Amino acid sequence: MKTPRAVPSVSRRTALAGLGGAGLAFAAPGRGMSAQEASDEAMANHPIVGAWMVTTPIGPSLAVFSPDGINVQGIPTTQVGAAAVNYISAQVGTWQPDGDRRIHFTSVQLLSDVNGVFTGSVTVDGHPRVSEDGQTIIDDAPETMVTVRDATNAVVSVAGGDGTLPPATGVRMGVGSPGFTEATEGTPGAGTPVS
Repeated sequence: MKTPRAVPSVSRRTALAGLGGAGLAFAAPGRGMSAQEASDEAMANHPIVGAWMVTTPIGPSLAVFSPDGINVQGIPTTQVGAAAVNYISAQVGTWQPDGDRRIHFTSVQLLSDVNGVFTGSVTVDGHPRVSEDGQTIIDDAPETMVTVRDATNAVVSVAGGDGTLPPATGVRMGVGSPGFTEATEGTPGAGTPVS
């Protein structure tokens, strides 16, 4: 007889992990194109395409939105949960245009414990939009939601979907411009060693 494994407790911090953002400028299809070609062109030319340094409610995240609709987000690999430290994967998912200057992405990260045992997952449904100049993004959409599942894929918590999540903002990264905001002089950032 198998002994049931306890469901891990997941903190709000873990649930909010990877809330990152991006945006959209929906391109109009040209004449003579198939719907698929128009959709492919709109995605390839969308202002969300590229790499972003995102500031989330729990810290930084790196987000890449590729022209084929793939989204990969790099976030810190450990987070303190309610009962223990969670080890988390990058978030991997897809995105599509969602109105003017906005997208909808769905990404998933996997959770494990200190022994490498799979303990669940976090799914983020984000709705960021790109600024007019294409250099910043914000996800303050009320429908943005984070869903936490246990190792059996049962939903254990849902945050957001009702406008209660704090916004995530981002800056486009470029060569020689990693997207970090300027630190306040004399104040070390979180995790910065001080002598």
